[in-house]
Amino acid sequence: MPTEYAWFLPSAKNGDGWKINTQRPERQPTVAYLSEVARAAERAGFVNLLVPTGTHCLDAWLVAAAVAQHTERIKFCVAFRPGLASPVFAAQTANTLDAMTGGRLTVNVVTGSTPLDQMRYGDHLAHDERYERTDEFLQVVKALWRGGGPVTFKGKHFDVRDAAIFPGHASRPHPAIYLGGSSEAGRRVGARHADVHMMYAVELGTIAQDAADMKRRAAEFGREKELRFGTRMHIVCRETREEARRAAEALIEGSDIANLGTWADMRDKTESAGQMRVNELARRGSLWVTDTLWMGVNTVRAGAGASLVGTPDMIAKALKEYVQAGVETFILSGWPHVEEAGIFGREVMPLLRDTEPVTLSKPAAALA
Repeated sequence: MPTEYAWFLPSAKNGDGWKINTQRPERQPTVAYLSEVARAAERAGFVNLLVPTGTHCLDAWLVAAAVAQHTERIKFCVAFRPGLASPVFAAQTANTLDAMTGGRLTVNVVTGSTPLDQMRYGDHLAHDERYERTDEFLQVVKALWRGGGPVTFKGKHFDVRDAAIFPGHASRPHPAIYLGGSSEAGRRVGARHADVHMMYAVELGTIAQDAADMKRRAAEFGREKELRFGTRMHIVCRETREEARRAAEALIEGSDIANLGTWADMRDKTESAGQMRVNELARRGSLWVTDTLWMGVNTVRAGAGASLVGTPDMIAKALKEYVQAGVETFILSGWPHVEEAGIFGREVMPLLRDTEPVTLSKPAAALA
């Protein structure tokens, strides 16, 4: 089964650099710098780029549109929150970017963050209600993507009448849907709608259980062959184990999660089952869960908190173990993102040939 390796655009307020979450970014998230990250990822063999969302980030749609002009083939996994815009408008926005880039769009449906960040946007729904809304949202979007006539939908959260949009999408059958969720509600919606169901990386045994669980749930909708399982983690790769550990620990020296208040909220005031699992794993005593899996990032940053740290051989071996556990998509990152993408492409990607890495194809003709 082909394995997708994707990278990350550091478009948050804290930017990028040799340390995580400093008070002042070492590298600002400008279009020029984010384009440099994207080109480095493209050269390294990554096929997709996660563009994050939240009040602490640049707008993901605008970032992807700007950076796409400075790259050739790599796709953009644009994160957005359903409910902050109508499903019809979201589908039209997605189609426009997909058409203008010749089919280089995938979408990351982020059902929610902390109640605090949701309320900053004026969204007051509770956790499970947000997933209920996501289910309706994706029913509308997918109906529009199927085509065949105007879409009418009446639900608890959306009332859409005779919707038809221009342009159509270039991706076939449609832009792939990446959807995260470790909770019961999140897994249920992911099994029904996701092309790739994402979860934060934790220990291998739990990931294997998660992948098997999502395949079982997808089978209830006749989608067990359609659903891919993915995980999100960081990479610190150096020539020796000792160098890698020093580099990892240097990332968080002198940093503090309070430097970006939104991240402190996301980690410590969360309703996310995935964030809770990451937090719990990081509190077990040692930040080194295994010789390779390190939870230090969780001490200074919310979201993905697990890193694979080691030599190219160690990291390739660990990634292959996750593949054997059922992971078919990896969304990776590392600080600084330009340099770490280059190291991964040179040193690790050649060791992953037997995982059948997905490769970049030539985009379709873009809509002028």
